[in-house]
Amino acid sequence: MIIRFLFTSLFIFLFIAGPVSAANLQPWSENVFVEIKKEHGPDSEKRMRKLHDIILKNQDKSIEEKLRLVNDTMNNLPWIADEQHWKKADYWASPIETIASFGGDCEDIAIAKWIVLRTLGIPRENLRLVFANIKQKGEYHMVLAYVGRIDIPREERLKSTWILDNVNKKVMRADERKDLLYIYAIDRDGTMVVMKDDGKNRKIGAVRENTNMKKLEEIKQKIQENMAKFKEINEGRSLFPE
Repeated sequence: MIIRFLFTSLFIFLFIAGPVSAANLQPWSENVFVEIKKEHGPDSEKRMRKLHDIILKNQDKSIEEKLRLVNDTMNNLPWIADEQHWKKADYWASPIETIASFGGDCEDIAIAKWIVLRTLGIPRENLRLVFANIKQKGEYHMVLAYVGRIDIPREERLKSTWILDNVNKKVMRADERKDLLYIYAIDRDGTMVVMKDDGKNRKIGAVRENTNMKKLEEIKQKIQENMAKFKEINEGRSLFPE
């Protein structure tokens, strides 16, 4: 969908082919799948079982393999506009809502990728939600970015950032995505990097700490409530990390 407000830009990540620390996810309780089936139906239960198996089988893969796996897997979700899917103009769904309902728009799919990568052991410090403009269409769009080198100055991170997208479905380095104009990016803690991107030159315009973005705070709260609910029936364990 066309995002009616511009908010978040580009963060950058290094594609590292070496292994990342295993996520060490414990298998979910059967109660989880019983609850999902009761709430969302048998097809949703099957999808969650499949995702659960994918996570368990790929915890020891390299970062590169995890990024490609999650991007490919979540891009199988159909794109559905919020007005059609949720009967709301701009709704950010939780990952379970997106997977259970089998669809979502660019925000929903990007958020789902974030959570699945976290479950596979990718640190939250390396993930960003990125808002951009698709040049050819003139539409606002959200993607997920993995920042491989958070130990270097922000100005140098463009070549070490990779974009996970549901439109251009190939995982590519952020500076190679000439089809996007980056607006800004935000991390889990609300640090926003506003970009100046005219299609030829890309640079940081501003860095804003502790941004209180309403939509981000709402989805964080929704995910936390969702995790608390399932934690009760999953032997005290969260399904996903924050």
